[in-house]
Amino acid sequence: MAQAFVCIRADLVGSRRTGEASKLPEIVDVLNQIVPEGALIRFTLRAGDELFAVYGNIQAGYRAFRCLHAQAKAAQLRFYVGLGIGGIESENRAEAERINGEAIWRASDALEELKREPDSEILKAIAKARFHYNIHASNNHNLNLALVTYLHFIMQRIEARTPQQTRAIQLLEEHPDWNNAQLYWTVSGTNESQVPAAYATANFSKLLARADYHFVREAEESLVALLESLSERE
Repeated sequence: MAQAFVCIRADLVGSRRTGEASKLPEIVDVLNQIVPEGALIRFTLRAGDELFAVYGNIQAGYRAFRCLHAQAKAAQLRFYVGLGIGGIESENRAEAERINGEAIWRASDALEELKREPDSEILKAIAKARFHYNIHASNNHNLNLALVTYLHFIMQRIEARTPQQTRAIQLLEEHPDWNNAQLYWTVSGTNESQVPAAYATANFSKLLARADYHFVREAEESLVALLESLSERE
């Protein structure tokens, strides 16, 4: 069974016009600190306004994509992002400028598809967002369309979160040893004397529910499993 790699290619939208490319080195540093594991090629800045990375497994690659989305949103940057899943040729695996293989080609194809006039309703919907994304995990156009549709439904739920909900989830994932009361006091800027533990616990659970946290997490796990299953059949 061939190993499935994930290539991420991201182009900053309107970089020559806005001058926002100056923010990218910091974005690269943050991404490489957050998602160091599983990287065959860590996030690299190419051509001044393109981010490039390759991950050795689908779960790590998907996590890197989600982290890129979070950083783009925090910095108010617009990106075209192509995700490619597939094999990598054995030569030049450690060189960002020379690495080759299906994962690289598919990421490039997914990226270029975003820049063309959308030929499907799902790509038309994604074109209206600030963060444009596309995924190619096979050479079958209809299958790739189904995958980006699945991804879009997940990303819609994530995009709909309020800043407080986003912060709550970030704290939950950064501090798995904290209980819900501690998490709520931190995200709300309160303490136990202001909000008793029982109320804080219930309020934090409500934050997660309104953010569709458990729904999205389950959907993401299912998407990763689906992509892994497809890759095994390639």
